[in-house]
Amino acid sequence: MNKDVKIVPVDKSNSFVGIKIDEGIVKVFVPRVFRENEDWKKDIRLFLKSIEIAKTKNTENINKGSNNTDNVWPIDSYLWLINDYLENGLYYNREKKISRSNSGKIEWKRTLQQVPIYSDGNIIYDQLITSKMTPANDMITHIYKLCLRQSIDKIGWLFNYNFHIQIDQIVSIKEMIMRVRKELNETFDDIKRIRFNHMLNILKTTEGDNMLSSHYSYGITNYYYVFETMVDMLFDGIAGDEKKKYDPNGYWQLNGQSRFLASRLRPDTILKRNDKTYILDAKMYQYGATHDRSKLPETQSLQKQITYGDFVSNNLMDRNIRNAFILPYNKCLKSFINDPDAVKYNDSNLVYFGYAYVDWRNNEDFQDYDNIYAFGIDFNYLLNNYKNPDYEIINQFCKVIEENIKTYREQNEIDN
Repeated sequence: MNKDVKIVPVDKSNSFVGIKIDEGIVKVFVPRVFRENEDWKKDIRLFLKSIEIAKTKNTENINKGSNNTDNVWPIDSYLWLINDYLENGLYYNREKKISRSNSGKIEWKRTLQQVPIYSDGNIIYDQLITSKMTPANDMITHIYKLCLRQSIDKIGWLFNYNFHIQIDQIVSIKEMIMRVRKELNETFDDIKRIRFNHMLNILKTTEGDNMLSSHYSYGITNYYYVFETMVDMLFDGIAGDEKKKYDPNGYWQLNGQSRFLASRLRPDTILKRNDKTYILDAKMYQYGATHDRSKLPETQSLQKQITYGDFVSNNLMDRNIRNAFILPYNKCLKSFINDPDAVKYNDSNLVYFGYAYVDWRNNEDFQDYDNIYAFGIDFNYLLNNYKNPDYEIINQFCKVIEENIKTYREQNEIDN
């Protein structure tokens, strides 16, 4: 069916982002920095898939969908079933029936194993062994149609598909899962196995016990967690136990009791490059969508970055520390295009805004991490490229910071 689609920009980083479908009306809630370009539907697909990060990395951030479920939509499985339907038509579960008949495909190997009749020097096989593909297990076909229908209802609008699969649900999802698993375990056909696995993905992530609905909701609050993770991947941040070393901890020591942890600070990204440590804080601030200076990180965020620098310097004895903010921005926003002070790199996918500092740190004891350098990363570019480190972006990012540190020290006559 045709669906009306509305893109709804969201200002606050802790508001719902995602998709809501109600009686054929599709509303996609996206960060305001998202850009509706000529490939906006492709970028919407990538945006919806990025929500999976919150589910796989931090389940507390996933927003409840319809019927109180927190399942992630298996978008790849939806796409596979839709593309399979477009290329091959509706799937019917079939099996090969072997019989002695003159109709069907002749199975020569089996036929030649029969005892022939000899007549006038001729060899005659009077009983041909043939095969036919016949429908088998209509319930599997029924389940397939339900999965296809749900796929079309949820994301078919992204491709302007207007076909409709007429189907009603007649058994529970639990029973459907059992039936498909049984078929999966009994087949050695690779394509069937792929199809059945995609069907299972869809069945297991269906909201409630109803495969078909006119109301769907999928998304999260606190998308900033997703943004942090995408930045960490693009900038090749260190991970695991190596990263935990950079977490400052606070403790309480109550009278007569053992100390206990108050809380742990966690840097978003630690980038190690050329014997230098870059501490990146990914912020979902609206400066990159508005060019409004009041939408830049506040003083408490500046202090947190300086605290990270102090911890690494004093506890890990690292003397080559740099601090930076990474903000999402829209490279096609007119105010940035016309801003003479925004220094742009890599086809404007990276932009340098300037730096922040605090007045309780002075040049007599200046540390390189006292200045926090602010960059913008084009949000749509990030959606398309975050899965692999972008070393051109990384190299440019590091180069800009090093040049600015050198200039600042020279201008303020600070020894290296």
